[in-house]
Amino acid sequence: MKNNTKKSINIGKINIPLNYWTGLAVYAVILLILAICMIAYTGSCLKKYENSQSDKVMNDFINDFTKMAADKTLADNIELPASSEFEGKDTFVNMYMSELDGTTDYTYKKSEGSYNTEEPMYDIYADDKKVARMTLEAKDQHVVLGILTVFDWKVKSIEPVFSAKTNDYTVSIPEGYTFTVNGITVSDDYKTGKVIDNPDFVNVSKYVTMPKSVEYKLTGFVNKPEIKIYNASGSEVTANVDAKGNVSVAASGNSADMPSERKEEALNMAKIWDNFLTNDLSGSGHGLATVQQYLIEDSYYWNLAKDYASSADITFISDHTLSGNPYTGVTVDNYIEYNDDCYSCHIAFTKNMTLTSGGARKDVIDSTFYFVKYEGRWAIADMIATTK
Repeated sequence: MKNNTKKSINIGKINIPLNYWTGLAVYAVILLILAICMIAYTGSCLKKYENSQSDKVMNDFINDFTKMAADKTLADNIELPASSEFEGKDTFVNMYMSELDGTTDYTYKKSEGSYNTEEPMYDIYADDKKVARMTLEAKDQHVVLGILTVFDWKVKSIEPVFSAKTNDYTVSIPEGYTFTVNGITVSDDYKTGKVIDNPDFVNVSKYVTMPKSVEYKLTGFVNKPEIKIYNASGSEVTANVDAKGNVSVAASGNSADMPSERKEEALNMAKIWDNFLTNDLSGSGHGLATVQQYLIEDSYYWNLAKDYASSADITFISDHTLSGNPYTGVTVDNYIEYNDDCYSCHIAFTKNMTLTSGGARKDVIDSTFYFVKYEGRWAIADMIATTK
């Protein structure tokens, strides 16, 4: 007869079946396995979370930066300033990349003031010199363990940090003139819209329409450019450049050979003006009527002559005589026609006078004379002394 009595373990006076212990052992093993899995999962999540921190992933990005700097591909991935079209597109690229030549150690640290956890910024250093700022961007994120956010990162931008000093130039040229920068003709796109009156024409423009100057603005030059200015006829003219980068040229018309009769007439008017100043004209008012034939009524010089003729100053001119042809060093040049009613030329001469009291005196004329057509005749509108 079969005995179905279950086996048991007698502990004290309590009998515990053997299969209880077997089940307990199995349960304990399962718990241990689950605990190990949980620990492994938790450790994996914590490691993934730690490795997803931007400070950690920067190690990989700095390696990429180092590689791009070495093989010169960094310029394709960095936001360099736009070069001036007159210098070539690679001006800033070459300058920036040259600053990285020879660098063996690139490091990084978080930028001061970078508080955006989803777009942190890091400063990159080449041998302790800051050369770039890298901004990361969280392209994807998910939560692990219910509380930890894991980010996937990408580089949003790399901005250069370098000491490229640039210069700007303001160019003022007469209307109708053109100019080139490093051999490239500058278009009207660079005009500022500002029209400038030439200070040399203050008096002349009261009677005739004179050329004005237009302004251009050129920016972002790394190197000093070659600027050439051409007048309306295509001839190059000398440009003046000051310390602030302002480029200008005297507003003028078309240079031409001065007709001999016009040269003679202009020189004669200049001599009459000088003779009036030295009290060498005859007639009432120390020859006022004679000199006013070549002046514009009620103009600055007309009134100046009238006041001078009636002042005591003219009587203080030392008595003298003029012998033979007293004029030496006579020059009439730089003839410019602005329009049919205005021209200018440079006139210079020395008038030699013999003082009746003994000795000699010289009077020097050296100015640009402006002549305008007035009441059917040419008249002096202005005289600007030559500066040397």
